[in-house]
Amino acid sequence: MNATTIKTQPTVSVPAILAFDVSKELLNLTTSIAGRMTDHEFANRTLIIEEQLIAFKRRAHMAGHNQVLVVCEPTGCYHETLMQTAHRLGLETAWVSGEAVSKMRAIETNDSGKTDIKDPHVIHTLASIGKTLIYRRYDEPYSLLREWNGFYDQADVATVRAKCLMASQLKVLFPDYGFKKDFLYGNSGHALINHYGANPYRIIKSGKKRFTQVMRKRAAGIRQLTIDTLYQQAESSTRNQISPRKNEIMAYRLKQTWEDYLLHNKRKKEAKQQMEELYQEARQFDPKLPLAEKGVITTFHLARIIAETGPLSDFSSLRKLIRYAGLNLREKQSGTYRGKTKLSKKGRSNLRKVLSQIVLPLVKRDSLFGPYYHGKKERDGMPGTKAMTAVMRKFLKLFYGWYQSGCAFDRNRVFSCKSQHELAA
Repeated sequence: MNATTIKTQPTVSVPAILAFDVSKELLNLTTSIAGRMTDHEFANRTLIIEEQLIAFKRRAHMAGHNQVLVVCEPTGCYHETLMQTAHRLGLETAWVSGEAVSKMRAIETNDSGKTDIKDPHVIHTLASIGKTLIYRRYDEPYSLLREWNGFYDQADVATVRAKCLMASQLKVLFPDYGFKKDFLYGNSGHALINHYGANPYRIIKSGKKRFTQVMRKRAAGIRQLTIDTLYQQAESSTRNQISPRKNEIMAYRLKQTWEDYLLHNKRKKEAKQQMEELYQEARQFDPKLPLAEKGVITTFHLARIIAETGPLSDFSSLRKLIRYAGLNLREKQSGTYRGKTKLSKKGRSNLRKVLSQIVLPLVKRDSLFGPYYHGKKERDGMPGTKAMTAVMRKFLKLFYGWYQSGCAFDRNRVFSCKSQHELAA
């Protein structure tokens, strides 16, 4: 009798939902199979997860479900074992956004608190009404691009931090140093630090003649005026004498920070090279991916975009790509009230970061988006940050159209719609 009932289940095509709240050590699960809601808890370990998912899959099929949906919030890394195991076992997978969980929790429980017991129920409710996000799994080389881009970002942040520390420590050690910040990171600056540690006491101790000889030998092309100025700044910096032991500590700190800078800068270069190679590999799978265009975008920045978007073929429209980047507009309106229209910023923040770095050199007056950007500011009175956002949206639209066309870059298409271009042709 039970078997007959199962065969005629009216919801046979609806997947059984396994809603998980994921932590480092534990998985809390809420599921409803055959109309019965149950809660479970087990360790976040591969063999245990595999055993439990197989058991729930068997129960779901016995209850008449054709498929099982595993759904959770993104956690950074703790969800990986669960989602990879589910995928390997042939189960469907999906996300729910943390914001949706937070707001639904307040609706469902009338409580803003968070617990490992409540959250799986809330996630189950969201999945039941279809409020899930696609869980995208990237094959190589896209998955490798994403990883290397993460390495590059970490190294870039660490490099900037090291340069900031360098500036503050140099002010203490060499108070009258007066060159621009980029001077240290050129040939002359490298020579100054590598041989003298940017220590004015060492410079003065070596004498003007010896200092000149060393700098000319180690920094080819350095001007005599630069050498004279550095020596004068070192002389004035040593007028207020500090103890040798304190000077030694300050010099040591600067040396350590310089070594950190060199290490992280080297890692950036390694990541950049790997990403450029992987982008060329990706073009073998998808020849529509654009080639670098001088004055517009480099291979490295193309690789960074693809690292954040994944396969562009996943986006069936420009609107979906813009929403993925969080560059879609959000309006506030109630009755006669009209709030400011702002960016949603709900998409991938790293993609917005990459786009902002790409368009920054393109908004100079003589560059691709110069007239557009300055027109927004001067003619429309738009603030600079808002105008930059408009350029980012414009560039993403350009990039998506460029990809869809599969053609070489055409500057005439940047500020004309498809119909205008066809009419001109």
